[in-house]
Amino acid sequence: ALVNAVAHRDYRLRGRGIEIRMYTDRLEVTSPGGLPAHITLDNIVDEHYSRNPRIVNGLYQWGYIEELGLGIDRMIEVMEQAGHQPPHFDARPYSFAVTLFNEREKPKPPDWMRNTNHRQAKALQYIREQGSITNREYRQLCEGVSAETLRLDLVDMVEKGILIKVGSKKGTHYILK
Repeated sequence: ALVNAVAHRDYRLRGRGIEIRMYTDRLEVTSPGGLPAHITLDNIVDEHYSRNPRIVNGLYQWGYIEELGLGIDRMIEVMEQAGHQPPHFDARPYSFAVTLFNEREKPKPPDWMRNTNHRQAKALQYIREQGSITNREYRQLCEGVSAETLRLDLVDMVEKGILIKVGSKKGTHYILK
C-alpha cells in the first residue's frame, strides 16, 4: 500500500504528504490525489495506469515492485493468503486511501450452528468432547430448564439432521450425524 502510494500519488498537489495511520486493528495509507485517468473503484483491479511512470520504473528497478501494474492485485492476494479480509479502497476527488485490516476473518459457523439455541450449542460441544449425549446428561448440562424443553431441543436437532438418535427408551443417546 505504501509503495503504491509513493508510485501513484499526485505530486502536483502541494502541502500534503502521504499519510500513514496505524491502529491496533488496521493500517490506513492515504495518498494525495484521487484515482488517475479512467480508473474507478469498480475497475481498479482490472485496469492499470501509472500517473508517474518514471517513479514506477525506479521502484521497479530498485526491487520495490515485482511486476508493473499489479500493486492492487498483490495487496488483495497477500491479505487473502494471510487470512485477512481484503483491503478497503476509498476514492475521493483529492485523495485515495487503502485500509489493510489486521484482524483475520472469523470463519462463519455452519448453517446448522446458526440455527441452534444456546442450550443446543452446549449439547453439541458436549457431544464433540464426549462422543454422545443422553437425555439425562443434557438435563445435567442445562439445569433449571424443563425436561420437556430439553427433549424438544434434541428432537429438533434430529429433525434438522444435526444429530442421530441411537437406541430407544432409557438406552437412547445422541451422536453427531
